[in-house]
Amino acid sequence: MDVHVEIAAETLFHVGPIPVTNSMLTMFIVMAALVLFGWWVARKASDIPSHSQSILEVVVEFLLGLVEGTAGKKQGRKIFPLVGAIFIFILVANYSGLLPGVGTVGFWHEEQASETNNASENARIHVFDVAATGNASDSFAVKPAKEEHKKVLVPYLRAPNADLNMTLAMALVTFTIVQIAGIRAHGVGGRIKHMANPPFLFPIEVVSELSRIISLSARLFGNVFAGEVLLGVMYAMASAIKVAIIPFLFPVIFLFLELLFGAVQALVFALLTLIYITLATEGGHDDEHAHGHGHAPATMSHAPAD
Repeated sequence: MDVHVEIAAETLFHVGPIPVTNSMLTMFIVMAALVLFGWWVARKASDIPSHSQSILEVVVEFLLGLVEGTAGKKQGRKIFPLVGAIFIFILVANYSGLLPGVGTVGFWHEEQASETNNASENARIHVFDVAATGNASDSFAVKPAKEEHKKVLVPYLRAPNADLNMTLAMALVTFTIVQIAGIRAHGVGGRIKHMANPPFLFPIEVVSELSRIISLSARLFGNVFAGEVLLGVMYAMASAIKVAIIPFLFPVIFLFLELLFGAVQALVFALLTLIYITLATEGGHDDEHAHGHGHAPATMSHAPAD
């Protein structure tokens, strides 16, 4: 069994000029499933919670406790919808890659594969012609790489976060919201002063803010993509062993590990978003750190009402 690794998401079809990839299609399915599940739970909600409502309430209370414990009650209630949505979406998106058929059911695409690795058609090789006299003369000959057709499986569905475009988009959304929250809390000038305290740290703060885009997107993409590759390799190894129940048990261990890593990565992304927003709004008009002392900062009295 050959393991085909493709970093870029494969295009399935086009809607006008917009290519629709397999990871994008899975993202739309995950979004639709979450919306329908939320609508169904809200429609069935009651004072005596059902099993599904109880599970959702446990998750919501856990996340709300984390958010309020970090950002304060008032500010936490404002941030919670974003943090909760990020966590739930990333969690379900990561788990969608473990469903049967995702990454394994698709169509065969024929592509050209070179017989020699990293060789182009005009690759030059060294040829040594040794005459009978024993003198060796160097000459160059052009040897085109032999091309052969190879069929690769293009899956209809792929984990959304195994596509760098998806994780980069979420990182850009987080970055934008952090800046908006910081400007709303301090004002434009206040936001700059907040980053330039002391002034010589301002360039470092700017680089730090921009580097968050790379760290957020690359961390999530790297872990999910590496998990995809690891599971593919484990399935290939298990199918090659064919001894007793090893082909069944061997991949199961790594499936449980991927369940753990998927939850951890969703929580890390959500918590980092929470921390970045809290740091950006710290000391601003909406700061809630003093609410436990029974009074608000002096600037609160001059802040415009929300």
